[in-house]
Amino acid sequence: MIAAVCEAFGKPLVLSEVPVPSPGPDEVLIRVTGCGVCHSDLHLIDGDWKEWGTPLPIVPGHEVTGVVEKAGSDVKSISPGDRVGVPWMQYACGECAPCLSGAEMLCALQKSTGVNVNGGYAEYVKAPAAFTHKIPEGLDLAEASPLMCAGITVFAPLRRAGNLAGKTVAVAGMGGLGHLGVRMASAMGARVVAILRGEEKGALARKMGALDIIDSEKEKVGRRLAGMGGADLILLTGISARLFEQCIPGLGPNGTMVVLAAIAEKASVIPAGLITGQKHICGSVIGTRDDMDAMLRFAADHGILPMVELHPLKNVNEVLQKLREGKVRLRAVLTP
Repeated sequence: MIAAVCEAFGKPLVLSEVPVPSPGPDEVLIRVTGCGVCHSDLHLIDGDWKEWGTPLPIVPGHEVTGVVEKAGSDVKSISPGDRVGVPWMQYACGECAPCLSGAEMLCALQKSTGVNVNGGYAEYVKAPAAFTHKIPEGLDLAEASPLMCAGITVFAPLRRAGNLAGKTVAVAGMGGLGHLGVRMASAMGARVVAILRGEEKGALARKMGALDIIDSEKEKVGRRLAGMGGADLILLTGISARLFEQCIPGLGPNGTMVVLAAIAEKASVIPAGLITGQKHICGSVIGTRDDMDAMLRFAADHGILPMVELHPLKNVNEVLQKLREGKVRLRAVLTP
């Protein structure tokens, strides 16, 4: 099969002929239909995550969808021909404190698709059946692939927030994560406020379900949100320490800001500002397998798919460079 292989950090991926993986008794072999290109892939390929112990060579890609070609002898839940997806999390021990508390995505022994086991920048991928998810009918397989990361990343904190009907949810940033956050929060009955920079994505945000728009270049985000009564929930999807700082004053009583973007810059917080109104700031990473299945059902029920660009696998390096330059419109998907 053809795969795009990371042979050395900081170098272009190499399109290579490699053996089709052989699934074990509890694994499935999947013929890849699409693999989303996530900004996390750049961190891996560029060597920013060397401390994670990524083995080289490795096939990146953790937003994988496809059709089961073969199931191992012990697999009962999935059959050849099933439409499935493989997400970031491909193993959790089930015995550590996070796993036992219901937070398996925090397992220290976790194996991650395309990070320490081969991923979906290929014609085939294998994965444990226990961490492979059926894709409901009605969702286009290739277009659905970013749901396996971007979709679960925004859905999990929305789900944890409980009943959002009538509540104010602000989504800061309208990129690959943000446009799905707006769509999902709107479908949950929330009053959605999209926080953007510039006017370019305003029409898109309204189309996705945002009732209000805040342009961070023209308005004070916190003051505007506070004028609306404050946000019950803010999903911070933009990679900006300044945006982080701007959003905090916009939290309403008992409001929570969830950081979803990997912001590496330093940010200033005045702790006293969190006391009045009992405001919360937390992080969130992907979600559990139960969250994933719930998200896929929700997406199918509400017709929610990411907005994607489809590119052939052979153009992987051009797509990665386009992502580095910020020229991908929302999400890119590689098709073998």
